Parts: sequence; C-alpha cells; structure tokens
Amino acid sequence: MVFTTNQEEVTQHFTNEYLCTTERYAWKIKDIFAKNSDSFAEYFSQKKKFLLNGQMLETDGALLRLLPEPWLLKDLKLACERILQAIRQKEKITIFGDYDVDGTTSCAMLQQFFAEINYPVDIYIPDRLLEGYGLNSIGLRKLAAQQTRLVITVDNGISAVAACEESKQLGIDVIVTDHHDIPLKLPNAFAILNPKQENCLFPEKMIAGVGVAFYLLIGLRQKLKENSFKCDINLKNYLDFVAIGTIADMAPLVGANYILCKIGLEVLLQNISLGNRLGIQELLLCAGWKVGQKVTASDIGFKIGPRLNAAGRLGNALRSVELLATSDINSAKEMAFHLHQENSERQLLEKQYTEEAFELVRKMSFIPDALVLHQPHWHPGVVGLVATRVLEKFYRPVLVFGTVDGKLKGSGRSTHAFNLFATLNAARDEFISFGGHFHAVGLTISPEKLEWLTEYLHSQAKINIQDKDKTPLLKVDGLLSLESLTLSLVEKLEELEPYGVENPRTRWLLGPVQVRHVKRMGKDISQNHAKVLFYDGGSEAWLTAFGLAEVFEQFLETGLSVQLVVEAKLAVWNGRLTTDVRVIDYAPVLSSSLF
Repeated sequence: MVFTTNQEEVTQHFTNEYLCTTERYAWKIKDIFAKNSDSFAEYFSQKKKFLLNGQMLETDGALLRLLPEPWLLKDLKLACERILQAIRQKEKITIFGDYDVDGTTSCAMLQQFFAEINYPVDIYIPDRLLEGYGLNSIGLRKLAAQQTRLVITVDNGISAVAACEESKQLGIDVIVTDHHDIPLKLPNAFAILNPKQENCLFPEKMIAGVGVAFYLLIGLRQKLKENSFKCDINLKNYLDFVAIGTIADMAPLVGANYILCKIGLEVLLQNISLGNRLGIQELLLCAGWKVGQKVTASDIGFKIGPRLNAAGRLGNALRSVELLATSDINSAKEMAFHLHQENSERQLLEKQYTEEAFELVRKMSFIPDALVLHQPHWHPGVVGLVATRVLEKFYRPVLVFGTVDGKLKGSGRSTHAFNLFATLNAARDEFISFGGHFHAVGLTISPEKLEWLTEYLHSQAKINIQDKDKTPLLKVDGLLSLESLTLSLVEKLEELEPYGVENPRTRWLLGPVQVRHVKRMGKDISQNHAKVLFYDGGSEAWLTAFGLAEVFEQFLETGLSVQLVVEAKLAVWNGRLTTDVRVIDYAPVLSSSLF
C-alpha cells in the first residue's frame, strides 16, 4: 500500500519547480505538507491543525472555543454602545446590505436578532442598476426621509468615503461592518468593523462579511445583558446564515471561517428539520436536494448560493432576505420557485454573454496578458460570472463591463499570481467606484476611461505576470496507489469538510497506471464521460473521467502508461456507501525512466 505526502518522495522523478505541466494545469505539491511522512495519521493530524490555524482539539464539539475573542475587533465596543443608545432613544435603525449572498444572509441574520429583542429594524439593499454597489447618496437620502438615524452596513461601506460625508449632513450615523480590502482612504464613519484595517488586533483577517456581522451580534448581546436588557438569544442558531454567506462568497475555509461553517452546516440541517428555515429548504428542494440528506458546502455553492444571488443579479435582492426570513410555507414555496426561475434566466444570459466574450477574444490578433471586455448590452448582474468563465478559459486577469446610464459597470477576476485589487487600487482615483479583493473586484468607470484602463492593465500584467504563472496550479497533497483508495480512507477525508477555498478536496498523484477498459457513461455518449478501469501492477480500480473518454480510449489503444491527479469522495450506489474517485488531470508517461 502506497501513501505519502513526503515532498522528496513525490518529486524525486521530476526536475523542476512543478511536478508536471499539462495542457490544462501545472501540478505542484502543497508546500504546507512538504515535511509529512508516509503516515496517513500524521498527514490527517497536520491537515486538521492547518485548518484550525495551528490549534487542536480532541473533539469537534469544542470547536467554538477556538474562535477569537470578539473585543479584539477594532471599534466593536464603540459600535455596540451606539446601537444601545439608538435602542434607548427609540431611533430608527436601518441595515444597509449588499445584493450578494454574503450581504443578504447578513441582513436576514441582523433582522432576526433585532426582532428577537423586540426592536424591529428596516432593511435596505441598493438597486444594482440605479445605485450600484454599497452605501450611496441616493439610498441615504431615502433613509433620511424615512427618519433613519443609524445605518449599519453589512458586507459594504469600507470604500464609501463620499457617502459617509453626506450621512453626517443628513443627520445619520453610520456603522460600517465589512471585510473587503482597505482603500487608501477610510470613510469617516461613526465606527468601522473590518479586521483588515490598521491597528485591528482581530487575528482572522479573511473572515467573510457575514462573519463580521455575526461578531457584532456577539458583542451586542453581551452589552445588552450588561445593561439589563433581556437577551437570551442562542447565537449558535444563526451560524447557518454565517455558513451560507461565507461559503457562497468563496471566503477561505480555514481558521474561524472553517469553524463557523463546519458548525453552521450542522445548525442548518437542525434548523431545517425544526421548520425554522422554510425558505432555504424549499430552495434546496427546487435544486434537487432530498429531505433527510445532509447539506454540504457543495450544496451551498451550487444549489443555495446561485439561487439567492439570482434576485440581486437580475431583480431585487430583498426577495432573498424575505425568503431567508419567512416562516410561511406557502410564501417559501412561491419565493423559492421564483428565485429558481430567475436563476434559470441568469444561466441563459451567462451562457449567451460568455459565448460573446469568447468570440471577442478569438477575434484579437493576439491574446494579451490581461483582458478587458465590454459590450453595452451585457447586464451588470451577470458580468462577474462571465469574467469567471473567461478566466477559466484563457487564464488571464480579466475585466468585463456592461453599460448602464452611460457608465460602464464591471467585474474583474484574476489568476493565482496577479493581485488585481492592488493593481487597480493604485489608480482608484480614475474610477467612479471601486472595491474588492486580491482575485475579484467590482468597479464603475466613465466610457472615455476604457481605452486608458485597457492599456494600464495590459502594461501592469506584462510587467508582473511571468510565463510560469500563465497556467493554473493544480496542487496535490501526496502520492497514492490504487490499493490505498479504500472506503475507510475516503470516510476519514470526509471529516475535513466543509471543503472550499484554501480547503479543497484532497488531490492525489496516482500512477503510473495503465488503462484496461473504457466504458462510456450517460445517456448521450457524445458528452465524452466514462468509467475507466486502471491497473497499477498490483491493483485495479474503476475511476470516473468526465469529458475524457476519448483521451483514455487512446491510452487503451496505444498501451502507454499515464500519471493521474485524482480526488475522492463518498457516494451512495444502490443504497450502499462507496467511493467515487474522479480524474482531475492526466499526463502520459513517455519514458519508463521518468518513474
């Protein structure tokens, strides 16, 4: 039986920085496990320790003890005291959200908390087309006319310099809770909760927006109790909101995010079984989930997230907040079906725009190191998804714009080696609005700036992107034999859920192996999916190969050996628990001396 994550053993047959470079990926051993031995127990222990930021517990039941102290979050005390003042003086409070899942789950969570302390608050989410992203003058004027005196932003506000200045003139105090990267100039808000800001001692810098909002509730609950308010709320029951928002926003699932999401997924299933999350249940059912099944990070990423996002992309994101909060089964069914239909419409637009974007790139005389694409009819709610598809196809930093009211509204996505946020942040004065992270940004520009922006991004990419960075990385955890892919091993790996950003499913080098049989699968064999029987000299196993049937039919015909990168998960087949091992990439073994 072969199992190792020892870097020297894995790389002994390779001579350069990468294990192998194929047409699709550059294979690389994960640095964090470079010192592991061939003991699976040691590997598993180190992986769990990595996910918990170096901490270890005997049981997952004690995970919450590892969360950082809330009062390390800069301005938390100031924010809580201002909210207490608003409650005592019966001031109107409005939660100012964002239209993505991180924002809508934050809104629903805060709305439920304030309802439980019998102090209802309003929810305001800006219109994507008319107001754009984040705290803005149009929204603030509306809220001032409605007598709002305190605004709490969730998942936005850190770049709202002008809006916060106007809020003072309108007599509104603003508490910013956000997690986006810090701009050159901070807004002059009453309080700012963002762990990335200077002099903030909170150690978890990559917590999602809904996580920051959750920490606000931790502090607020304590302050309410200290000031003789009745507040017996069990905040653990809100962790399903945190898990949905964190996973859907693709925040890294390590440290606090990992803990909050691992427990949050358990809480979500409990709340569904108790009838406390009717909207989420109906949304899952629309997407093919079955009652009684567990809810995984994959379910959030592919079933819940896209449907909640659909409202904000094409319509009014308040519908998502209403669905998250509803306790009426009929309303839940109706709203879930509507979001499901909206998501289908979004998928059609995404497919159309993506094909148009690909065609724009194909028509270029050469493909530059960065791409800037624009079509006036592209909907701003879909351009981020198109940017992701373009990135996957061409692996270049990319900005994709549509036109709204004479302005270009766009989204950007970037590669593993190019900091798109930092690059554009250096020129943010050229933009009408801007914000984001290392790999993803949103911005609005005037049409006359498009040519300048294209040249600027091209020049920065040419300077900062090396040839070796133009291929996406495929990081592997170690080396396995076919014999090692046992049900017990895969069951143990499932304990590392939830999988996601910075905690992907473990991937393993396997081989050299030979192809013994290829069996096409699916109703339409032209889709090129197959089950493939591989043999490594001692054992054989059937693995799943999506879109690779023709490739392995050629290996079968030529008899060439092949090296694989695979990932494994649990599956149920005919009522029996089994393993599902999928081929992620392959490389022919052209010479026996390589191995």
